[in-house]
Amino acid sequence: MMRDSAVVRGSTFLVTDPDGRQTREHDGFYHRDARHLDRYRLDAAGERLETLAAVHPRPGERVLHLCSPVVEVDGARRLRVSRRQVATGGLYERVRATNLTAEPIEETLELAVGTAFDDLFEVRGYYRSGRGRRVEAESGDRRVVFRYDPDDLDARWKATVTVSRGHVASVERGEGRADATIRIPLALDPGESADATIAVETGAPSADPTAAHESAREAVRERERSWRETTADVGRADLPDRRWAPVLEESRRNLLELLLETDHGPVFAAGVPWFATAFGRDALIAAYQALPLSTRPAKGTCRYLAAHQATEEDAFRMAEPGKILHEIRHGELTVRGEVPHSPYYGTIDATALFAILVHETWAWTGDDAFVEELWGSVERALSWLDGYGDRDGDGFLEYPTDRGDDGGLTHQAWKDSDDGIVHPDGAHPEGPLAVAEAQGYAYDAKRRAADLAREVVGDGATADRLEAEAEELREAFDDAFWLEDEGFYAIALDGNNEPVATVSTNPGHCLWSGIVPESRADRVVDRLVSDDAFSGWGLRTVSAEHAAYNPQSYHRGSVWPHDTSLVALGMARYGRTGAAERVATGLVEAAIARGNDRLPELFAGFDRDETDVPVPYGVACEPQAWAAAAPFACLRAVGGATPSGRDTIRNPR
Repeated sequence: MMRDSAVVRGSTFLVTDPDGRQTREHDGFYHRDARHLDRYRLDAAGERLETLAAVHPRPGERVLHLCSPVVEVDGARRLRVSRRQVATGGLYERVRATNLTAEPIEETLELAVGTAFDDLFEVRGYYRSGRGRRVEAESGDRRVVFRYDPDDLDARWKATVTVSRGHVASVERGEGRADATIRIPLALDPGESADATIAVETGAPSADPTAAHESAREAVRERERSWRETTADVGRADLPDRRWAPVLEESRRNLLELLLETDHGPVFAAGVPWFATAFGRDALIAAYQALPLSTRPAKGTCRYLAAHQATEEDAFRMAEPGKILHEIRHGELTVRGEVPHSPYYGTIDATALFAILVHETWAWTGDDAFVEELWGSVERALSWLDGYGDRDGDGFLEYPTDRGDDGGLTHQAWKDSDDGIVHPDGAHPEGPLAVAEAQGYAYDAKRRAADLAREVVGDGATADRLEAEAEELREAFDDAFWLEDEGFYAIALDGNNEPVATVSTNPGHCLWSGIVPESRADRVVDRLVSDDAFSGWGLRTVSAEHAAYNPQSYHRGSVWPHDTSLVALGMARYGRTGAAERVATGLVEAAIARGNDRLPELFAGFDRDETDVPVPYGVACEPQAWAAAAPFACLRAVGGATPSGRDTIRNPR
């Protein structure tokens, strides 16, 4: 049974193992792309507390139930400890210790904290040469303050740990880090309980950690109330199976955990722990998938990305006028310019997806003013597609693959690992690549922009031109990408415009975009639901028949829920409702089979008949936005949600 391992509020989170303990190298407390505490452990003096249960009452809150070890004489335990953890802009925790014996006891809880202020990229393996950190630590009676103040930057990092009772027992400073131990002494009569509260804050510390904890709990409760009031009760829709209801509810919770409140409106962070920030592609797709739930994140995402749309060329950040960002970061390596994420624009598809989401949001809301506000950004995005996006003038979007040494990506489509796009034998294709799904996105963007130009802007000439360009792209795509022997489309064209003949899910996105001719659709769908492509839980990113296939790889045979959900939408678009329902149901049943009604970023591509449960992929993000939103897209694929022309969609059937 899978259990939760994080307490999340947007870009602020505590990540642990499923028992709430720090046992993995990436565990710790993070805020805005920096690990502010890599050590945060609570135990009784001289013995480790054992975790009995971990529950999440609401998004952003977790309760851990712990006990002292079993006394061998009668199997009893002497001390029970509950930890109620709440994440807002910091981490706030109430610790309650209870004497379970018939005798008075004295006990001391010990909180071990420490930090090296690692940048998230360092946690992921980025090697920083030639520069260390000087972490300072100051302690008072009930507080320890860690600071990192680099002389050559305006940026500062701070973590303050305050307890309501107890004292800082020791502070140690090592090479590039600092640690401290805080002791909380307890004297408990039989059955008596005592509370202590802990506040971990990155800004000005609270004078009263107990009041701060209560205020944080109320903020979490209010945030959940507001989310429920402003989102549709999709669980009450006409579901294909009542088992979908708890999966949709878990998805709603996960999306709230990942919601970033920006100056431009709500935006979904991509995922915890590695991607708790705004990503162009991820935010756009997650907002699209979640439209049956709410249109507010879609509007916020479009406005946020428009505000960060590139206005000039910057080779290091891969910025070009009109381009939509791929990823934005706020940690030290970004501030120093050691990585290009301030923001980074190395994506081939987010710019087309931006135009798609503007139109789809309008289709759900009927909000002409929203389109008029963003039309200039849509026009600039379209100009990028025709100019910078099509590097060789052949009509296709392509990206170079010779990046990577300076922190950029080798592959700039959604399969962005170094081996995300390969030949059937696993060899890497040469030259700039034109991936299949990006052509579909460009086609769809032009079709949708034409609709907006005609219906909202009143520019019929532009609409006619865009429709003609879309049709030209459709014909060129079919001619260049179609693999007659496979009855399918190539995953990409290489630098010589030769097809990369790998059978993958990428062309399934082309069903979603509508670029596939009706005459080809049945063969494409049939190939996608064949045994080598459909695992029973979801669609494998690469066919199991290829030598490149590895069910435990990141992009060469694993199952990505968002990927499968978009293909299901595409199947439904072409009237293949049976295939769409089969694929969508498999995905929902995967969430149920995992034991927590939740879909992770990805899982292994092993066949369902062989495993009975979706086999985990070790470092998958969870929660993850476009995985959490996938069940809503699946609901739409099976006919459970349609645009209504209103900001809040209730009972979408």
